[in-house]
Amino acid sequence: MKLKSTTMILLSTAIVGGAGVFLWISSQDTPEEITEQQEQVLKLFQFNEDQVAALTVKTPKLTLVFERSKQSFPHTWRMKKPQDKPADEAAIAFLLNLLATAKSPRTLSVEPTRQKEFGFEKSPGNVKVVLKNEQTHTLVLGGQDPTESFIYAQVDPEVDSGKNLQVILVPTAFVGAIDRPLTEWQAQTKPKQPTAPASPPPPSIDPGPSISLSPPQVPQ
Repeated sequence: MKLKSTTMILLSTAIVGGAGVFLWISSQDTPEEITEQQEQVLKLFQFNEDQVAALTVKTPKLTLVFERSKQSFPHTWRMKKPQDKPADEAAIAFLLNLLATAKSPRTLSVEPTRQKEFGFEKSPGNVKVVLKNEQTHTLVLGGQDPTESFIYAQVDPEVDSGKNLQVILVPTAFVGAIDRPLTEWQAQTKPKQPTAPASPPPPSIDPGPSISLSPPQVPQ
């Protein structure tokens, strides 16, 4: 009887322990979920290109404002400032793709007094995004890192908060994506085809001076 009691206690302990292990394993993220979470942490922003309704691009030379058109063809985007005209679709698409897909390999916590060291006092530019749900996001670019493989940047920085700056590394392609002359932001218009000169009228044939003929004589 004592043996049976001991066996029952061991069996109950094993069952409880096994259930606990099962519940712990079930509560853990699968490798796929862990990978997905890590990717979300590394991404600069959590929005898709189609969610963007407006863009403001500022560089030391230009301030440009773009809005998504209501029509999808032939121009999805329209420049509103400094001129009101269709925007270059390729330039906008390249910038949006960078914003939606770029990832940062590292984040640094930096004291506000060290902004100059990271190139933010002479920023090459920044991008402000307005989503269709009216949320806004900002990316501020700084200088290159020592390897010249990345540039420093801030995502949605808090202005004059007194807190440490959260500085990230982003691809250098961002500088080329925003540092364009105005003409490259505008849709290229097709050159007008030269009109062919009107064909001259065919030359008239001059029959020469007319000769009067006497009427034929009718026999009597």
